Amino acid sequence: MVAVLSLALTACLYPVGCCRARLTSKVLTIYPLGDSITFGYSRAYPTHWVPGGYRAPLYAMLTQAGYTVHFVGSTARNPSRTLVKTHNTQHDGWPGWRIDQIAAHVPRWLRTGGYRLKGPAYPDFILLHIGTNDIAQHFDPRYPRKNERESQFMDDLDARMTHLVKELLTLRPHTRLLVAEILPMGQKASRRRPVSANREVQRFNAFIKSRLVPEFRRKGYRVMAVNQYANFSTAAGRPKWRHLMPDKVHPDPYGYRLMARTWFRAIRQSLYQ
Repeated sequence: MVAVLSLALTACLYPVGCCRARLTSKVLTIYPLGDSITFGYSRAYPTHWVPGGYRAPLYAMLTQAGYTVHFVGSTARNPSRTLVKTHNTQHDGWPGWRIDQIAAHVPRWLRTGGYRLKGPAYPDFILLHIGTNDIAQHFDPRYPRKNERESQFMDDLDARMTHLVKELLTLRPHTRLLVAEILPMGQKASRRRPVSANREVQRFNAFIKSRLVPEFRRKGYRVMAVNQYANFSTAAGRPKWRHLMPDKVHPDPYGYRLMARTWFRAIRQSLYQ
């Protein structure tokens, strides 16, 4: 009797399917999380944003593959017509936000379920692309009044990212967390920045792939590094700015479609893990 009551209570606390070890349903709840690149900002577009960003083409690819998709999040800004029509405008892409700013809001966003939901959000997938603004602003919250040495800046950046991933997986341990190796950046070395922004991006991406993701996978979490950087660089790692990233930070419409294709492949791969 105690066991039966315990199972019944668990069913009440968690929606059916929120804790699946392996996804077999064709219904996917997806949480796009990050900064302006998740939002869909682009200098290449007349309005300075691409409607739906990568979310719109990703929705199309998944539905064409036979999945029913529900995006969740606390904002509905910058949707495409299709996303509006299908009630899939939700995400948490916040232009200009750093890792520490996203981390400060994630508990509330997941607890309230975000836009249009009446309860907590239990995403099957979290698509995380974050770190661009930390590097662009070269701002370390631990030392807000001065520029810390480069090695300290990068170590603290890694620590903030680790904290965010730990927070997400503590709140939603059964989700599949897909962590992007972030896009190239074109800012050059300066008095404030001892190396180019893209050197920092490459260093950060190496940390995500070789240390961050393996650390959490060893603990049993379903975490995957997703190489979004490769869409915008040559085989040698050199950024391809023209036609893809005209402002050397944000994709153009075609670039967002490349991102969607990479997320799509990662989601399909993760479904069988």
